[in-house]
Amino acid sequence: MFAPFDEDASSAARPGRAWVLVGNAGHAGQLKAELAAEGWEVEVVPGSVQVLLLRLYCEAAPPDVLVCSLGLEDGDAFQLMRLLAGDAHAPALFFSSHQPRAMLHSAQAMARACGLQVAGWVQQPTAKGEAALALRAHRQAVMYPARTEVPELTVRQLQALIEQERLQTWLQPQLRIDSREVVRVEALMRAEAADGTVLGDAQLVPALRRHRLLEAALLAQARQTCAFLARCLKAGLALCASINVPLHVLAKPGFCAGLQQVVRDSGIDPSGITIEMAESDAASDLGTLIETVSRYRLLGFRLCIDGFGSAHSSLLQLSQLPFSEIKIDRSLVAGIDGDASRQALVACCAGLAHSLGLRVSVEGVESEAALQAVWAAGCAQAQGPLLAPPMPMKALRQWLRGRRVAPPREALPAAG
Repeated sequence: MFAPFDEDASSAARPGRAWVLVGNAGHAGQLKAELAAEGWEVEVVPGSVQVLLLRLYCEAAPPDVLVCSLGLEDGDAFQLMRLLAGDAHAPALFFSSHQPRAMLHSAQAMARACGLQVAGWVQQPTAKGEAALALRAHRQAVMYPARTEVPELTVRQLQALIEQERLQTWLQPQLRIDSREVVRVEALMRAEAADGTVLGDAQLVPALRRHRLLEAALLAQARQTCAFLARCLKAGLALCASINVPLHVLAKPGFCAGLQQVVRDSGIDPSGITIEMAESDAASDLGTLIETVSRYRLLGFRLCIDGFGSAHSSLLQLSQLPFSEIKIDRSLVAGIDGDASRQALVACCAGLAHSLGLRVSVEGVESEAALQAVWAAGCAQAQGPLLAPPMPMKALRQWLRGRRVAPPREALPAAG
């Protein structure tokens, strides 16, 4: 839609161009003054969707940021986003409105769904300089983007990692919020690359899946995890663990038999292992889903819906599945201490789980304030950087010294 703008090397240092598209003249003047004081080149444009689109068509270069309200003279920001959808040269959107936060959150979600960049938002009225401060953070992120280099792993490299037992299992503790007792540890996949770099789940799991090696890697991870639990048990520490397994792997008879054999050989009771399955998998074919998860429950394993609240699973479907726990997704936990909407959502998820007889945990807790907020919302167990990071097994053994481990939960009924 818009002509691309060729920037030279010096342009990274310029303050940036911003257009202000709001219907209220006083509001527009306040924003213009704030941003100009910060060094932005600011222009107030008429609060009309059609006029804005005409300007964008005619401009040799679009602005870096479009600051807009949700209601406009001849439409609204949602209509505007639909018209800009997918355009790589559209400006980043910054929302400034008197509307409730829920509306501002919806606007951000729609912008991302339309493939548009979001520069931030403020709810009016604001303190002086609040909008400029929020846009400063956006500008810094654009000028100094985080560099993430994801190495491409070939099938031979992956096979070597498995055959040479270089796939490592790191463990992250989950704690009871009230007593800080260790409930269990979650197994996470790691590997050391040739240059010494530690590769994480995000690099390993998609590549393993693509090359059909994920089943073997997960069984290797389960073997390492069960061996660790067995050593802990001999030392008088009855620790439990969880492993993440996608539905397409769980449904394979070979994996089911393999996991059962791994647990049997280690001497660990199956109820000490919780299988975490993504909520998106819980929206699969109901017949296949019930058959698969019920089989693992019959074998004595516990089942947890991971990332709860991040997908669109059917509540009726969830009520028909033999899960024992839900783990609320980190996206709902981020910023929960200052967001009443997130607090209400987490409380709703926890209340639903409790009414179905399920335990509730959360992931991604980064601050004491967030921990207290999820506790107040009805969540009893948590994990995250605040409590403990993922760590190698040797480091975890050191970390566990002197810490209390929650007593094992009630045993599941015998199979049959």
